[in-house]
Amino acid sequence: KAIKLESNKMYFKPAPKQAYLLREPVTIEGLSHEGRGIARHKGKTLFVEGALPQEVVTVKITEDKRRLLSGHVTEVITPSAERVEPQCRYFKRCGGCSLQYWSHEGQLQGKQHMVLDQLQRFANVVPQQIDAPIVSTAYGYRHRARFAIRWYKGELHLGFREKSSNAICTIQRCVVLAEPLQIVPVFLRQWLPKLPSKLHISHAECFLADNACGVLLRHLKPLTAEDKALLQQMAQAQQWQLYLQNDTDIVALDSYAPLYYGLSSAGNSDGKDVKLQFQPRDFTQVNRAVNQQMVQQALEWLQPKKTDVVLDLFCGLGNFSLPFAQQAAHVVGVEGAAVSVQRAQQNAMINVIDNTTFYCADLAKDVLQQPWAQQAYDLVVLDPPRAGADFLLSQLVSMLPDRILYVSCNPATLARDTALLADAGFHLHRLRVMDMFPQTEHVESMALFTRS
Repeated sequence: KAIKLESNKMYFKPAPKQAYLLREPVTIEGLSHEGRGIARHKGKTLFVEGALPQEVVTVKITEDKRRLLSGHVTEVITPSAERVEPQCRYFKRCGGCSLQYWSHEGQLQGKQHMVLDQLQRFANVVPQQIDAPIVSTAYGYRHRARFAIRWYKGELHLGFREKSSNAICTIQRCVVLAEPLQIVPVFLRQWLPKLPSKLHISHAECFLADNACGVLLRHLKPLTAEDKALLQQMAQAQQWQLYLQNDTDIVALDSYAPLYYGLSSAGNSDGKDVKLQFQPRDFTQVNRAVNQQMVQQALEWLQPKKTDVVLDLFCGLGNFSLPFAQQAAHVVGVEGAAVSVQRAQQNAMINVIDNTTFYCADLAKDVLQQPWAQQAYDLVVLDPPRAGADFLLSQLVSMLPDRILYVSCNPATLARDTALLADAGFHLHRLRVMDMFPQTEHVESMALFTRS
C-alpha cells in the first residue's frame, strides 16, 4: 500500500524556487553514510531524504547539480518491510531523530552496512572480524538534551529546531529522553512564564547524573532576585540541581553535591567502580548504558597488562583513561580543552588512581615536540571528534604501538584514517557498531587495529 506523506513542507526545509517533482518514481538502491537513500536518475546520483533501500518512491528535487541531485520523498509507493510508524508526534516537524520511520533493527543493520561500505569504498579494507552491534533501547536513552526558548507574542515556544530551519518545534515531551528527564519541558512551561525576566532566557539544558537531575538555564541579561527565588522554588519542587549561565560563568543556584556518573568494575581486576564527576557544560556521552558497554569492550579488546603504558588521545574527563589505569602500569591522557584536563586530573584523585598523567594539547596541530609524544607506548586509545584524526595519526605513525583502538562517530573519517593506518602496516582486526544514538543518522563504531 502506498504511503502518502502529508505536509511535506513540515518534513523538510522549504524548497528553493527551482525545486521540481520527478515525473517518474525511482527505486532506492542503497544508503549514504548520512542515512539518505541513493538512486540513479538520468545518469546522475540522486540522494533522497526519508527513503529506505528497495523502496519505490516519488521525489521532489531541491538541489540539481551537474552530477548530483538531492531531494526528499513525497510518496512511498512500495514501502520497505523495515518502514515503521514514528513514535514521536513531533516527527514531521522536529529536526532530531530523523530515522524514526526505520525499524530499530533495520537501523542497526543499515548503520553497520554504512560503515563497511565506507571502509571498502575509501580504504579498500574489510575487517577481519565483525562483532554484532552493541544494542541500546530504542527510546528513552538520552541523558542530556538542549531546548531552545523563544517568546512570540507573549507565548512560550520551547523545544528543538525544526528540520533544516531556525524555527522552533515546540514540544511537551521528548520520547528519546531518559524517563527522569521527561518532566523537564513540562515544568519549564509552568514556571518560566512566571519570571519577571522571562524574555532573557534563551536556552535550557537538562542532564541526568547518577545522583541528580540537573537543569541549566542560559540567560542573555542578568536575572532579578525575584527570578532566582521563583527558580529556586521550581528546583526544590522537582529536586533538581539548577544552574544559571551568562556570557562568562555558570553559577549553581544552591550548594549541590557534585554531579557524577559511574562505570561498573565488571572485568576490572581490582573490583573498584569508577566515578567521573562532571559539570553541566562538560562533554559526557548521552547514552549511559552504551557508554558502559563501550568502555568494557575497549578493555576486553586491548587487554591491558600491569606492565603496559597506555596513551589515551582525546581523553575528555577520563572516560577511558581511568578504567584503563586500573589494569595498566600507567595511562597518559591528552585533551585539547584545559577544563577537561583539569576534570580528568580531579577524577583520578577522587578515585585514588595515581598512575595517570594528563596533558592539554591541540591535537589538530603539530604535536611532535610535546613531552607526551616523546614517550613509547604499548597501547593507544583514541576517540576523536567527527573530523577524525588523520593529521595526528600521520605525525605519530612512526611511534604507534602494534595495537590501536579507534572510537569513531563518523564512518567517512574512520574510512579515511583506516587507509592511513593500512599504509603504515596496520590491519583492521575487529569492528563493532555501537547503538549510541538510536533514531538518528549518527553512527558510532569501534575499530581495533593491529600490526604484526
